[in-house]
Amino acid sequence: MVNMIARALSHVAFSQDWGRQMRFVTGPRQSGKTTLARAQLRETHCEALYLLWDLRSVRQRYKTDELFFTADFPPAVAQPWVCLDEIHKMPKWKNILKGLFDALDGRCWLIVTGSAKLDILRQAGDSLAGRYFTFHLHPVTLAELAGHASALAACPTLAEEFLRARADARPTAPAALDQLLRFSGFPEPLLNAHTAFHRKWAGDYIESVIREDIGTLTRIVDREHLHDLYHLLPGTVGNSLSMTSLGGHLQVSPVTVKHYLGRLDDFFLTFSVRPFTRNIKRSLVKAPKFYVYDWTRVADPGHRFENYVACELLSRARLWTDVSGLAFGLYYVRNKQKQETDFLITRERDPWLLIEAKLSDQPVEGHHLAAAEALGTIPVVQVCRQSGVAVAQRERVFRMSANRLFG
Repeated sequence: MVNMIARALSHVAFSQDWGRQMRFVTGPRQSGKTTLARAQLRETHCEALYLLWDLRSVRQRYKTDELFFTADFPPAVAQPWVCLDEIHKMPKWKNILKGLFDALDGRCWLIVTGSAKLDILRQAGDSLAGRYFTFHLHPVTLAELAGHASALAACPTLAEEFLRARADARPTAPAALDQLLRFSGFPEPLLNAHTAFHRKWAGDYIESVIREDIGTLTRIVDREHLHDLYHLLPGTVGNSLSMTSLGGHLQVSPVTVKHYLGRLDDFFLTFSVRPFTRNIKRSLVKAPKFYVYDWTRVADPGHRFENYVACELLSRARLWTDVSGLAFGLYYVRNKQKQETDFLITRERDPWLLIEAKLSDQPVEGHHLAAAEALGTIPVVQVCRQSGVAVAQRERVFRMSANRLFG
């Protein structure tokens, strides 16, 4: 069922342009990383080279012979692909990868996948610097669901050209967006598309991430507080967070709340969007907004749509970074009068595109236009849940339906 959705990252991560470096593919649990890797192995006739390190048999073979899998190299493939799945759960996993990479010396390409950020233990073990590139797989986007995955792999140069191209493009059917908003971008509940299945899946998902992933790889003992914190966050979408307020709800210190939020981020349950300022130190102390990768946990329709837009933008920003090597970032904008624009995409730390999310179409408010001017006369787009909208309100100011902008 998951194989039905082609992913944009498959057009990026497995390019031979990246040389012999290992391909680290990270992203939320059950977002399709294993499916992506196994599809690459299947297409290159390397199916037998998928190695799940959760299996005792794989670990035992490694203990007997560190290069055991080379015996399974298909004779007709000059340089095979090998997938090492969940190897970060092994003690001293970075030492293992360093040893394998150096010993293999370009005889094969290595794909390393895992359901946690593969740099969370970057202080431990030998350095892997220069031996890998990281790629990010997010939940399914609207373009991928609509079968337009390959088009996502192109990194735009000018934001206005990107918007004009989207305005001229044929919109995706509204039903596809409805399906995403109702069942999330995680492939199994999305393609199953049944309410009871989705409810059951969502309940089990958070349990498995906190118990199996965070419980295994961190020193956090009181995981009930992580549960409670995660369930509080969907009600805060669209607002900047107060660590003190959250600490009061959970009866823990603000420092502990900040630590727990970091862990939820490390394991791809949440992500933060900070206010943009050219002073990086000032940005770090300002209150961020938090969003969840599973936007279906947000009950309010307006906030759920905003959360969905945040996920679409983060997915594009990271994909564009992966394909180009340029640093695309996601922020929000707040002026001295406490007026906000939901999102700002930056390119190499320079403001690139302003985005405001609305359920229905309406004229872009003046403070968004003023923010765009103040940031260097950059384009602004107001994306709405309502279908059938593609309006150029004035120069560099667009209003567009989500099924057109993201489809």
